[in-house]
Amino acid sequence: MRKPWTKKDIVILRKLYSDASCSQITGKLQRSWYSIVNKAVRTGLKRTRRGPQWSDAEIRTIKQMFPTQSVRLISKHLGRGSGAVRRQALGMGLEKIVKLNYWTKEELRLIKKFYPTQTAQQIAEQLGRTVGVVRKKIFDMGLKKYNKDRSKK
Repeated sequence: MRKPWTKKDIVILRKLYSDASCSQITGKLQRSWYSIVNKAVRTGLKRTRRGPQWSDAEIRTIKQMFPTQSVRLISKHLGRGSGAVRRQALGMGLEKIVKLNYWTKEELRLIKKFYPTQTAQQIAEQLGRTVGVVRKKIFDMGLKKYNKDRSKK
C-alpha cells in the first residue's frame, strides 16, 4: 500500500538526500529506495555523494601507489573498484609515471623460475609490474607451461 509523503518526510529527504547513505535515508524514512529516488527526482534533488567517502589513509595510499603501481593492484589493496580508484586519483591530479626501465636480469630469472607454477597475475604482483607487461615478457621469452599428463612428442 502506498504511504503518502508528509511535509516532515520531504524536509528529511531534502536534508539527507544529497550526501547521506542509501541505508541511512531508507532507515530514517521507512520507505523503499525506489520510492525515495522517485520523490527526490520529482522534487528536483540531486545526490552529490557516490559510494563511501575516501579515508585519509586511502588517499595517502593512492598518492603513494598510483604513479608506479597498476590501478588493479591498488583497487585490490584498498578493496575498491578500479574505476573508483582511477577517478579518485585523476580527481587528485595524479599521473602515472611512465617507466622506461628495462627488465633486470633478476626479474627475468624470477619469471623463468615462477612461471611453471604461478600465474602471470601472481608474478606481476611480486615484481610490481602490470599483468599485461608480464604476459608480454613471458610470450617474448617463449615460456610455456606443460601439462604433466601430456607426453612430449
